[in-house]
Amino acid sequence: MLDPANVPAEFHQLIPLAEKYGISDDGYRLEMLAALDGSERSELAEFLSDYDDALDSWLAGPEAESPEPSAEYIAFSCLRMAADDS
Repeated sequence: MLDPANVPAEFHQLIPLAEKYGISDDGYRLEMLAALDGSERSELAEFLSDYDDALDSWLAGPEAESPEPSAEYIAFSCLRMAADDS
């Protein structure tokens, strides 16, 4: 479970997506993407369309330079990669 305290408030409603699609292992993430149905692909596309620029502000911020980013930062980064690759 991701901790909302480590996620900017504007993204709290996206925590379930990050938990579902934010797989850090590239191979597992690609396998998951290959198995998505149409509604799941639409969900990722809509997420990316709605939050692309705002998410970039967080993901390119100070935590991007951290040697130990939070689990939440990693999950959202991987969610973004999943959406880009879907």
